Formats: sequence, C-alpha cells, structure tokens
Amino acid sequence: MRNDKFLDLVVEKGLMTREDRAQLLEKTDNDHFKLLLFLKNGGVAPKNFLGRLWGDSIGFAYVDLLKTIFQPEAVKMLPMDYALKYNVIPVYKLGSALTIVTSTPGDIDLIKKLSIVSGVDVSPVFSFPEDIEDAVKIQYQSKETIEELINKISQNSLFKGISKITEEQLKKISGDKAVINFTDAVILLGVKENATDIHIDPLEDVIKVRFRIDGVLQTRLKLDQGLLYPFVSRLKIMADLDITERRRPQDGRINLKLKNRNIDIRFASIPSVHGEKITLRLLGQLAVRDVPGLEDLSFSWSTYKKIEKICSVPNGIFLVTGPTGSGKTTTLFSILKRINNEGVNILTVEDPVEYMVEGVSQVQVNPLINLDFAAALRSFLRQDPDVILVGEIRDSETAKIASQAALTGHLVLATLHSNNSFLASVRLVDMGVQRFIVSPAITGVMSQRLVRRICEKCKIKYRLTDIEADEYFIRENNEEVNFFRGKGCAACNFTGYSGRIAIHEILLFTNEIRDIISSGGSVVEIEKSALKNGFKDMFHDGIKKVLRGLTTIEELERVVGKN
Repeated sequence: MRNDKFLDLVVEKGLMTREDRAQLLEKTDNDHFKLLLFLKNGGVAPKNFLGRLWGDSIGFAYVDLLKTIFQPEAVKMLPMDYALKYNVIPVYKLGSALTIVTSTPGDIDLIKKLSIVSGVDVSPVFSFPEDIEDAVKIQYQSKETIEELINKISQNSLFKGISKITEEQLKKISGDKAVINFTDAVILLGVKENATDIHIDPLEDVIKVRFRIDGVLQTRLKLDQGLLYPFVSRLKIMADLDITERRRPQDGRINLKLKNRNIDIRFASIPSVHGEKITLRLLGQLAVRDVPGLEDLSFSWSTYKKIEKICSVPNGIFLVTGPTGSGKTTTLFSILKRINNEGVNILTVEDPVEYMVEGVSQVQVNPLINLDFAAALRSFLRQDPDVILVGEIRDSETAKIASQAALTGHLVLATLHSNNSFLASVRLVDMGVQRFIVSPAITGVMSQRLVRRICEKCKIKYRLTDIEADEYFIRENNEEVNFFRGKGCAACNFTGYSGRIAIHEILLFTNEIRDIISSGGSVVEIEKSALKNGFKDMFHDGIKKVLRGLTTIEELERVVGKN
C-alpha cells in the first residue's frame, strides 16, 4: 500500500531521515502500511501519535480502541462473523450513520459491504489491526456466546461421567479447545463489563459466576456443576498450579495475552463444601489505563486545596488509607502526575505496577528473588530520589525505612490499611515505628472509599420530604432539598449506577497533633484536635457529592454507614 503523504509527515516530524526512509522502505517491501507497523512496533514514536499521522495522511480520523466507549447496540448491528472476517468493529451510531473501525477505511468495496450488512450508512475510521482484533474478542462476548460454548462442551463425550477423574483425564479436558475458549470468554466478558473481580461459586446444584462491578457483586452466569472440574482445571493450568490439588487453597497469577494487550489476573482458590471456589482479580491493564489528573477525581474544593498543599511539600510522608480496591493507588498516581517534571527524580515500588508513567522509575516487587518493598526502599535511598512512592506499607521494616526517608529530605507517598485518618499513626506505631519518628514524619493522611456513581443517562432529581431533609440538614425556613437517583436503563444494566467515584477525608498534621502522638495520646485526642481545626469526615464529603448529583444517599450509607 502506498502513502507518500505519510512518509513526508514522518520525515517532517523528525521521526526519520530521507536516507532512513529509503532503507526502511526496502526492508518493508515498499509497503507504506508495513512501514507504519514497523515504526509502531519499534517504539519510534507513541502508537497514538503514529496512528493520528496515518489517519491525517489518508483523510480519516484515528480512534484509540483501548480508550473508546462502545455502544452495545452499535456493536450488535454487525454480526460477529463479519467483524472477524474483515477485522472491523462498530463503535457507535450517530443519527443514521454507523461508525465502524477498520485498518483500511479507504476500501470502498469493504465499506459498501458493511453498509449492506448493517442496513445503514457506514462512517469508517482508522485503527491498528491488532487493536481491532482485541476489541472484537472482547466486545462480542456475551452471555449468549458463552452459552453456545457451554453447549459444545456438554456435547463432547470427553465430559461424560467425570465425577471420578484421573490426572491425565483432567489435563486432557482442560486442554480441550471448547474449554479453553469458554474460560477465555468468561474472563473477556468480565473485561468488557469493567469487572474488578470474577467469583466462581460452586453451590449444590449449580455454579454461580458473579462479577464485581462498581464494587457490587452481580450474577452473570449459572453453570451446570459438571463444568466445575474442566473450568477450574483450565484456570489452574493458566496460573501454573497443581490441577490435582483440591483440598488446599492455592494462589497464582494468570496472564491472558491478546494481540496488543495483556490481562493480568490474580488467581485464588479455596476448598468449599461443593467444590473449589475461585476468585479472579482483574488487575491493572498496563496498555489501557491512563493516570487521571487531580481535576478528574471529583475532589471537593477544600480537599483539592489540601492535596495541592501536600504536592508543594518537599519532604514527609503522605498516606492514603482505605480497604483493598478503594482507589488509593489511583489517587497517589494523580498526585505523582502533578509532581512529575524533568527536575524531579521519582521512584516507585509497587505490587503490581498498575500505571505506567513516563519519566518515573517503577519497580515491581518480586518475592522469588527477595525483592520486597523494604529491599527496594533501601536501594532507592542510594539513587538520589526526590519523591518515593510505596505501593503499600505492610510490614515493620518498610514502615521504618519510609519514615526515615521522610525525615531525611524525601517526599514519601504511600498507602496503608486503616479504617480512618486518625488511625494511621497508630498503625505505624503498632508496626514498630517509634512515636518520636512517626510524629514529625507524617505530613498528612487521607482516607477514602469508593461509591457508585449515578448513571447520567437515567438520572432524575427528587425532592426530600421535610422529615427526610431534617434527618440530614439543619435548615432555615424549611428550605427545599433535592437529591438524585438513577431510574435504571440498558446503559447501566438497570442498576441506576455507572462507574464509581471516591469520597474522602483528609487530615493535615498540626503541631498539636504531633504533640499528641509523640506524648502517647489516644486516637480520641487526635480526633478532638482535628475537629477543632475544621476537619470534615467522609460522610460530610459524601453528602456534598449527593447534593451535586454524583451519587445517592443510599449508596453513601451503604459504604460509610449513617452519620
């Protein structure tokens, strides 16, 4: 395929010289599209930059499918067979035109075929072929496609009478193509629906498959008990675990590889009365996730200003606390994004690495070679760091090294498990850090939880009764109070919610709080001092977000409890 305009743009942007161009064209058989893929795969420039250049050169928009929101009704307008055959995928329908992504948007014959099959006009846009292939695999997953795979499995004589099964039979079953496709399909459906966890729960008569979406478990599939052995065995093989061990818990990692992205999964099994229960945690997908800015996290104004103050502090520890999966890492990386610039040396130690940040040196914990948080931190101090991010302070040695680093001129950002902001200092003391070190080391603590966001497509406003309003507010002249909720629609799977936001409380350490900690004062004394200086708790922050129409009062009370 020839595209001289693209070659001119590549030279103009300084990605290669005219001499390089001649050599590379010879290497890629004078095929300009092959040259594009060669430049992309070689990391000569960011993929999206090259994609936009190619799109501009052929007169079509470029779409990054890793960040695109697909309309389910648009995807259904083109049968999966055609999407696979031509490596194309619909993304959305605007008016009477269906936007379809293809690597060859200038192919008039292809566009005519797609228009006839879909029954509407087609507006083509460009993306890379491997991204389209991955998107087709994910977006065409559904309960119906999985049920078709289940039927194929049940019709196979291999799966008849497997109540007593040998190791060899297990290996043969778990290697069956239908089982492999079924297992991948369940995981990919979870990815499509933005699940954070997939639970496989064996009951007396059925296996229940549940997805945790927006923090709440939702049943997606009910399977025959006969599928448990092949399903679990396949997952164990993917996690490189012992498929014959069913009496003890097992933990492992699965890496599901697609053409252009890897899905990292944490596997955990426990033996239950009716068979092994499996939990799959879908970890950060490096190719997909961008670090949001502080402005994108729906902070209240007062919380935002306090975080800005933390960003300007040259040393000390800033802790973000909360349970697993409460968005702590996202918050810290948003702060890191604000701090990150050419003149700052930033080092991170994480397990796992969830975001890739240009200009930041990131270290993945590896227990197999004794590279834990403490070992990484000790080496960091010899690397002339300005800012250190610790994925989690989970032991005494990590806590002590992080505290010492904060006292010797480094800004340390870290997560910690504690129920609220006041308990963070107590947790560090419990870990063995001396009070006279904890007191000056900590600059602030933020605690957070995630609540479900109201679906924007079905959000409605409603007025509270006087009794309801008086339960939450002190009102003057019986002022009207309005809250919001989602009615439920196809876009939110009729839950009324779509996505999540965080609610926060932030405690900046004052000299009085430092004195309380160093003198062995209680959590109650710390709380009294904070409240005296204007501290507001998570419920207060949540109420403000309820009034802004971001979440519901029911969701706030579910996550935080009544104030």
